[in-house]
This record gives sequence, structure tokens and C-alpha cells, in this order.
Amino acid sequence: MKFQFVFGFILLILVLIGIFVGLPYLLGVIKSNQFFNFSFPKYVPTPTSPTPANAPISTSVGVSMSFYRYGGGQIDLKAPYFSGASVNITGWKIKSEKKGETIIGKGYALPQVDAALSDILLSSGESAKIIVGKGPLAGNFRINNCFGWLGSVYGIDYSMNYCPRVELGDLTGLDSACQDLILSVSSCRIPSEDVLNRQSNQCRIWVEKNLNYNTCVNNRRQDSDFFKGWQIYTGNDNPIFDSLHDNVKLYDKSGILIDSYEY
Repeated sequence: MKFQFVFGFILLILVLIGIFVGLPYLLGVIKSNQFFNFSFPKYVPTPTSPTPANAPISTSVGVSMSFYRYGGGQIDLKAPYFSGASVNITGWKIKSEKKGETIIGKGYALPQVDAALSDILLSSGESAKIIVGKGPLAGNFRINNCFGWLGSVYGIDYSMNYCPRVELGDLTGLDSACQDLILSVSSCRIPSEDVLNRQSNQCRIWVEKNLNYNTCVNNRRQDSDFFKGWQIYTGNDNPIFDSLHDNVKLYDKSGILIDSYEY
């Protein structure tokens, strides 16, 4: 009992000492407002290294490559839909592990109209066929909706014989016999001389002026569906990839890998 009393007395003295020593310090902290300025430490992330200013950036993301392994082989390139900008593929390289390298050159955007070759630009959703061999025209070309007029002249494949039909509204001012004749003729064809000789002079003049490739291009080139894709030819019979096993890669002009296919 005496021991408990002594222990309790000592504990009381220690509490009183703590109050007299700590109370002035506590009052000083409160007066300086430091008591209310407590905050948790902030997390600062480690900064990442910036991309070098000269690092190559591909502007051709989304261009895809597909294969047709019949005959000498064919590769189709297709620009992404809704890209908002054309993709320049002139200077791109197709590298085959087995057959070497093929470089895409320039072409005629409007055959028979353009006098000079230009870079090959793929608009949104447009495709380009890269074909082994020589093409029917002197170089690569962009197919358009008037190509049917060139079919018989250059022996162009039937699949490219696009041709807009003549509408009755285009024939205003011509006599009914002439209108019936023009509407009955196959697309991108003109009536024979014998048939035209039986028509009026006005009918002949209209046919000679309007039923041809250049007039078709001038009248239709602003149509949204005028262009139908590019035909690109290697110029020789050498395969551009192995038909059985190969690793084919597509690089843009800057050397950036765009697409690859291994089989």
C-alpha cells in the first residue's frame, strides 16, 4: 500500500513537470500558425526524356499492305479512311527477304492529260496495286471514271473500263433521233460512220465534240468518285516476293517501317 502511494506521487510529479515544460512551447507554435499549416508531402514524378527533335515521325500510319500470290504476284497498298490528308508513296520501298527491293516511282495522275510524271498520292481510302510486268501506258497511272475511252486504244484490262453514262439532260437541243442514237450506244463508244452519216450535221458535231476521253475528263474530274486508284508496274517480269515463304516489309521514304508480312 505504501509502495503504490509512493509510485503514484512520483508519476504525478512527472506529469506536472511535463506540463510546465511543454506548455510554453505549445503556446508558441499556436501563435506562429505553424500548427495549422501541416500538409502531406507531394509526389513529384520522375521526368521522362524528351523525344529528340530530329527523331523520324511517320505521317503514313494506317497504310496497309495485302498480297495476291498468283502469277507473278501483286501487292496492294491502301490508305486509311478518314485520314484527312493524302499519303505520298513515291520513294517507298518494298523489301523482300527472298527477292530483294522494289522502289515505288512516280506516275501520271491524269493519263493523256498530264504531260509530266508526278508523285503518287493516295487520298483517303484509296488503293495502289503494285503489279509485276509492264503496264499498258508508258508508266504508272491513276485510273479514273473515263478510262473506258482508253480501253480500245491501249488494250486496257476490262476491269478498268469505267465510263459514265450519257444522261438525257446532256442532250438538250438535239433532235429526238440523235438523242435515241446516243443513248443506245454502249458507254465510251461512238456510233459508226455509216450511222452518223444518216444523222443531222448538228448530231455529228455533238458526238465528235463530246464523246471522247478529254471531254469526259473535263466534265467529270470534280466528281467525288472520279478517281479509282493507282496502277503501279515494276517494268519487268521479276517477282517482287516469293510465292511460298517470305518476309516482306514496307518502308516509307524516311526508312520508317509501315507494315510487314511473313509467311
